[in-house]
Amino acid sequence: MLDQRLRPTMPYAALVFDCDGTLVDTASANETAWRTALADWQVELDPAWYRARTGLSADRLLAELETETGAELDYPAVRAAALDAYQWLIHTVVPHPQVAAVAEAHQDRVPMAVASGGTRQAVEETLRVTGLRPLFDAVVTRDDVRYGKPAPDVYLLAARLLNAAPHTCVAYEDTDEGVAAALAAGMTVIDVRPSLRRETQVGGGTGR
Repeated sequence: MLDQRLRPTMPYAALVFDCDGTLVDTASANETAWRTALADWQVELDPAWYRARTGLSADRLLAELETETGAELDYPAVRAAALDAYQWLIHTVVPHPQVAAVAEAHQDRVPMAVASGGTRQAVEETLRVTGLRPLFDAVVTRDDVRYGKPAPDVYLLAARLLNAAPHTCVAYEDTDEGVAAALAAGMTVIDVRPSLRRETQVGGGTGR
């Protein structure tokens, strides 16, 4: 049975889902990957600081980290190291069942896409490992657009690939930056965080 808080309200023409933290619980794997990558630059990643910024694109995260720590980072090298570390941890990621259930319930009923701030390699592998990839007609990542979240670019491209007007789409998100991106695209947004907090409280999963 679907969580009523996650049920989209008619009318809508398409559904668009964020990946990390929304469809899939990647929090621990991503944090460990960034911590591993940054250690080569003698930068210690503060868990609370990082968790408050999980909705940022990689480059914005690194820019804020430079400001916070004074470190000078080679962005492409840090991103590559983090992606490599994530690949070793990808077997630990699992779907968030309530959100995945929404996508499963709408398969073959309405067009659906993923709109993620992650890299294509990481997002496609995450969806493959969790068995979710066949649910979606399109996958849009940070690699496909000029600006990452909170800019609306990934959501606008997802709507275009689904042949749906943005205002007819419902987006699912778990961060302030992601919510801002979907709203800026003109979509209706369902914030999954209340449902995921309940999941954690009742022992249904690890949550964030």
